[in-house]
Amino acid sequence: MSLVANPKVEFLDEPTTGVDPVSRRSLFKMLKNLQDSSLVLTTHRMDEAESLCDNIAIMVNGRFVVYGSPGHLKDQYGQGYLVTMKPKIPEAELNSYVTQNLPYLEKQDSVRAPDGSHEIQYQVKADIALDSIGGLSQIFQSLANMRYQDKIITDFSVTRSSLEQVFI
Repeated sequence: MSLVANPKVEFLDEPTTGVDPVSRRSLFKMLKNLQDSSLVLTTHRMDEAESLCDNIAIMVNGRFVVYGSPGHLKDQYGQGYLVTMKPKIPEAELNSYVTQNLPYLEKQDSVRAPDGSHEIQYQVKADIALDSIGGLSQIFQSLANMRYQDKIITDFSVTRSSLEQVFI
């Protein structure tokens, strides 16, 4: 109701608590489309803060401990990029291939995907600057070659740490 007058500043305290997912998305859409308004949002939901906020301050025990844009916070405190592959070959062979051809990746985990398939997760090493390996485009090119030319994986994904993974 308070947003109807298009205020210059609006304070929202846990605006999606107890809200169903459809209404939550609708509220997000409305808040993102506000013009000429500044919002101060308090929330426990990192995905909400990441989606809605240009700048985020994280408070612990009544003190601000970090401040910055979602991208800055991920760059500063995140674990970088996670590369997930669905292998067509035995895991040991894939690990050997990755060690030889993608030395900037280190194995993190082997997991069962929701569809029941086997996935192997690799992390881009923390001490590697993306520019030094040709950036994300080089990672995607290498993975595409593994899938379409070498035919040793059936699928892959590259994800960046979410704020929730970083701070919770």
